[in-house]
Amino acid sequence: MDYPRLCICFLFILNFLVCLTTPQSEFRFNRCSTSGNYTSNSTYATNLKGLLSSIPTSSDLNSDGFFNASIGRNPDQVYAIGLCRGDLAVPSCRSCLNDTVQAITQACPNQKEASRGYDNCMLRFSNRNILGSMDDGFLYLGWNEINATNPTQFDAVLRDLLLDLRDRAAAGGVRKFAADVVNYTSLSKIYATEQCTPDISEMDCGRCLDMARNFMTGYATSGTVGATSIRNSCVLRFEPYQFYQPTADATPPPPEPQSPPDTPGTLRARGNNNRSRTIIAILIPTASAVLIVVLICLFIKLRKRKQRNVKSPRSTHFKAWKYWREGAGSNLIDPVLRADSGSIRDIIRCIHVGLLCVQENVASRPTMASIVLMLNSFSITLPLPSEPAFFMHSSIDPEFPLSEYNLVAKDSNLSTSKSKYAMR
Repeated sequence: MDYPRLCICFLFILNFLVCLTTPQSEFRFNRCSTSGNYTSNSTYATNLKGLLSSIPTSSDLNSDGFFNASIGRNPDQVYAIGLCRGDLAVPSCRSCLNDTVQAITQACPNQKEASRGYDNCMLRFSNRNILGSMDDGFLYLGWNEINATNPTQFDAVLRDLLLDLRDRAAAGGVRKFAADVVNYTSLSKIYATEQCTPDISEMDCGRCLDMARNFMTGYATSGTVGATSIRNSCVLRFEPYQFYQPTADATPPPPEPQSPPDTPGTLRARGNNNRSRTIIAILIPTASAVLIVVLICLFIKLRKRKQRNVKSPRSTHFKAWKYWREGAGSNLIDPVLRADSGSIRDIIRCIHVGLLCVQENVASRPTMASIVLMLNSFSITLPLPSEPAFFMHSSIDPEFPLSEYNLVAKDSNLSTSKSKYAMR
């Protein structure tokens, strides 16, 4: 097995798992209008494809995370609006809109008007002019299942926060985005953002956010600790945890107080961000531990494999000497070759010559000319070999059992002056 490649593969899988556990922009809505359809090969289809493909790379996103443009002429003119959450960095904004562009045409094939939104961005396109004017059409409403322990107090604090953010977002200049956090109790906070598309007026932005807030309070449970209300021209969201990046507009949250252990009345934040953080906190250390264990196992296995591959120089000729001395030299011959009795004699002679070639005394070893003569003429009587020279190793050849080493050591009666030892 190719262990280095296995390590690389494991690292790739680990990286993939980490990427999967990174908090992603949660899908919120997709709306496909029934106002009209287009055919795949029509001019409208070409205009739509060209306009949508230009959104993720548009330079307009650099300043305010907002895109609005049109292409073509009536009746094939296409209008599009893309909006990223105001705190989002440009690369994240482009990535979110790129994913939305890919998904919206698949979710609404051949529709002339559609909209799709995530926590981080939303996109609309239409065959009617949607640029520069407030559109109060409803897109999405969702709220947290947990309620505050004191709904009346919570609703009062939330209302003041949302009204303040409405005014700040409407007057927010380029981005029309506002974010802030307030303390609901000494242990609980409310994080909120409000945003409008930058192409509408301050008054229209305030009106849109009022409708988003009123619609939310009319349907969501009183005291709910989190909700999101999205309309075509504005977005409102609040949660008991920080879901946005700190910006210059947002007031830094106060330091966390020392909190006692949770009690049944303690407010707990819920949401996908919390679940994602929990997954990351569990999976990354676990995957790292698994990686360390795998690398250790591979290291041990490779080390053992390397040790097995280092053959003892004495193992082969000591086996030959052992069998030769016992008159069992044929044990060194492959069983397939033993079937031919004529071949056995030739092979035994080769083993005999081989043992002569590894004699400790160099003078006792035959020359090349003698070897050729020995192998070509059976009339020549070969001298009896003595025990071959060998090297002592710190590790034992796994192919030569320990009992055989002991047997050779006892029977050889080699003196120190006769043998050469090289410790390795």
